[in-house]
Amino acid sequence: MGNGFDVHCFESPVRALTFLERERVDLLIVDYRMPEMSGAEFIRKVRSMPAGGDIPAIVITAHQDRECRIAALDAGATDFLQSPVSQPEFKERSLLLLEQRERKREIARRATDLGRHAVRGDSELRSDESAKSMLEQIIDTIPIMINALDKDGKCLFLNAYQSAMFDRLPNELVGREMYALVPEKFGERERRRDAIVLESGEPLPHYEERLTNDGVELIFHCNKNPLMNREGETIGVLTTAVDITARKFAEEHRTHLALHDMLTGLPNRALLGERLGQAIAESRGDGESAALLLLDLDRFKIINDTRGHQTGDILLREVAERLGGFLNSDEIAARIGGDEFALVLRGVEDAEEISRRCANLLRDINRPYLINGVEQIVGASIGIALIPDDGSDADELLRLADLAMYDAKARGRNGFCFFSPELNQVAQANARTEMELREAIAKDQFELEYQPVVALGTREYVGLEALIRWNHPVRGRLLPKDFLNVANDSGLMDLIGNWVIEAACRQIVDFEARGIMVPRISINISPRQFQTQDVVHEMLSRVQRFGVDPDLLCIEITEEVLLERNREILDALATLRRAGINISIDDFGTGYSSLQYLRDLPASRLKIDRAFVSRITESSVDRAIISTIAHLAHALQMRVVAEGVETQAQFDLLRASGCDEVQGWLTGRPMGSEALASMLANDATRVWSNKR
Repeated sequence: MGNGFDVHCFESPVRALTFLERERVDLLIVDYRMPEMSGAEFIRKVRSMPAGGDIPAIVITAHQDRECRIAALDAGATDFLQSPVSQPEFKERSLLLLEQRERKREIARRATDLGRHAVRGDSELRSDESAKSMLEQIIDTIPIMINALDKDGKCLFLNAYQSAMFDRLPNELVGREMYALVPEKFGERERRRDAIVLESGEPLPHYEERLTNDGVELIFHCNKNPLMNREGETIGVLTTAVDITARKFAEEHRTHLALHDMLTGLPNRALLGERLGQAIAESRGDGESAALLLLDLDRFKIINDTRGHQTGDILLREVAERLGGFLNSDEIAARIGGDEFALVLRGVEDAEEISRRCANLLRDINRPYLINGVEQIVGASIGIALIPDDGSDADELLRLADLAMYDAKARGRNGFCFFSPELNQVAQANARTEMELREAIAKDQFELEYQPVVALGTREYVGLEALIRWNHPVRGRLLPKDFLNVANDSGLMDLIGNWVIEAACRQIVDFEARGIMVPRISINISPRQFQTQDVVHEMLSRVQRFGVDPDLLCIEITEEVLLERNREILDALATLRRAGINISIDDFGTGYSSLQYLRDLPASRLKIDRAFVSRITESSVDRAIISTIAHLAHALQMRVVAEGVETQAQFDLLRASGCDEVQGWLTGRPMGSEALASMLANDATRVWSNKR
């Protein structure tokens, strides 16, 4: 806080309360979560002390806990700061509260002094009284502003507490026109209110008024009543005003909590709904178009998991600040989820203007964020729904913008897409597919097919890739491309993935019971499965239950899986590898290829994506890439598998490039378990020949 302040710190709230019983303080800084009692309980005890009623209290909260804040407000908290607190913000808030407190105390002291001075002055003027009456003294010193004006607005009486606001003695203001002593607009409002009371002879309903005194804004609860003479005639107006600044702050903070996100300070979903409703109503009334933008940060989870939640929170606040700077005064940005924001743009002329603004917004969001000395970069995917063209219901517009946002992600992220009716049709189709998938899981409508993997040197079948098929009762046999995206988005991938693991184990057990030698079976594990379940447990528990040799199983993962929770996933893969399960990196070269990931992964195989294989006969560049990948994999003690092999020419070039194994329609199409059993049961057919 700097010079001029004494700070007393306590690790125990009980000790702090003991200190407050004998010492006066000007400001409390209270952590909400403390041993022995909460911050709310502590403040409630302070407020019950004789001198603790008006001490401003700042509560520090480490979590976005709305209930904690409301409890602290009810106990008498004055302000809140979220940990970690920036020093400039802390000092600014503290100085403001100290200034408000000192200003109120100064007014009270001045009122007391003026009251005493008035007593001395009156004793010189009034020969029959040596002092003001007790009632007059009480009126002078109570912390309520009281004044009486005549019909011309001239002061008949005011107490010392009000005269202190003007830094004058009460007698100096008697006979003066009060409207001229206050700010012009405030005076005009008071003149109109007094005129109503004088004309009607009736009290004016309670109202609130704000008044700035020496740079400090105070809020008053005001009453106006007619001032009567003995004949019952209205001769003036009596006004009283009670300072409710602290209470109003608590009320406004409670309202703010209900309508705003605690982390970013942006409006929340509730306030967004109100403002979106206004935009819809105005678009109907005057034909002014608007647009709803749904914005989701790309790869935010990676930063949150690798750099920590504190960095993630700072990043969200800085994004919110940039969104606020992007908007016009009549527009709104709201935080409606973890890293999801909604914006309402007003008065947009056409799609071209919206596109231009979205492009500018993306450029702004893409600028680096310097957090704790480290630059962080994020992108965003934006979905756009037009008002009123796409709909006139707030919830429906949010749904449509959400569909468009996911379309933007599917197109490569860090872009924007407008909603179209086709997206709605896709969404409805996906919803039907999800419902049917749940039924398929319950009715066991899946089965596995197996595609052989052939060793280039010996041409033996050395592996199988398990490929799921869905025997749909109406649409027939469906391939993974027809339903796995829906399974992934709907959270059903865990159940389907576990079914595949179990089905592969059962197949091994069945073949071994029939005396068939089983080659290695590869199972695809999606990034989502690593995010939402314990893959190690799911694999090893089934290996143990079925008594399967773990060396007969291989899990195939994509490079993308390592972009999420990198350390945790590496540990999980290392555990599986130690247990004897093989690990293969699938689609290498098309994703986020990283030599560091490749070095750290406990993988035993690397699969070159079919995109390189398909061009190997025409492109010397692709041949060079495949040779380089093979050389690198061998240096890391991995075998190299090429997938998507369809011609003999590709087969020969892959062998010359250093690949160890191939997979594709040339060497074997996916087949059912019985066809596979027939092939593996015969020694003559366990070796691939291009003559078959």
